[in-house]
Formats: sequence, structure tokens, C-alpha cells
Amino acid sequence: MEDKREECHCDKCGNEAEMTITCQTIEIEDQSGAKKKVQQETRTCTVCGGEMVTVIDE
Repeated sequence: MEDKREECHCDKCGNEAEMTITCQTIEIEDQSGAKKKVQQETRTCTVCGGEMVTVIDE
């Protein structure tokens, strides 16, 4: 797992806030049932605590 910080616009509180970004590799099933590894990002607003999860298909 990797943590980094970035300035982003928070959709929940509307602030231009610093977000803590946690990246990890997870395993998911695609439409054919085969398992593949993808990167998952969890962004957490340092002002309101709002979270956003993004799965990045490589």
C-alpha cells in the first residue's frame, strides 16, 4: 500500500482540500470470470473525511 497527498476539489464539502490518497492492488473478476489485478485508489478529504474509491484498470 502506498500513501500520498494531493490538492483536490472535494465534491462532498466543496473545498479545495488536501486529500490523502491510498493505493493498493486488488484482484477482481472480469465479465468472463477470469481474475485480474487492478489498482484501487481511496481518496480521503482532510477537511470533512469524505471518501472516494476509484478502480484503475490497467
